[in-house]
Amino acid sequence: MFKLRDEFYEKEFIIDLKLCRILMEDKEFSWLLLIPRRANIIQIDQLSDDDCLQLMKEIKLASNVMNKLFSPDRLNVAAIGNKTPQLHVHVIARKTNDSLWPETVWGKPMSALTSSEKIARAQLIRSEFEKINI
Repeated sequence: MFKLRDEFYEKEFIIDLKLCRILMEDKEFSWLLLIPRRANIIQIDQLSDDDCLQLMKEIKLASNVMNKLFSPDRLNVAAIGNKTPQLHVHVIARKTNDSLWPETVWGKPMSALTSSEKIARAQLIRSEFEKINI
């Protein structure tokens, strides 16, 4: 049975797609997490072939949402999982003038969104997913 690791419960829920639960990271960057709703999966190669294809479709969908809403200079997409070993894919909209450019965001201090910023960004992203997915 699928269960989110505890670390993910502090993230903002956006939407459930066919395979993935989409969560939002509440940091200064526009940042999504796609978590396949499959039990005990830590690596992409553990997914079935059909789920692998669906994951790629959902990464592309999330990328399209991020590109449309935030017009990034670069979209970072990664499945790392060193600290949180449940398969999850990061989709992060980056701008050349952001506070960490050109460095990666991994392990770097960054500011969190305020409560009102978090709510507004989550609503914006959720409404775009709902327009194109449902």
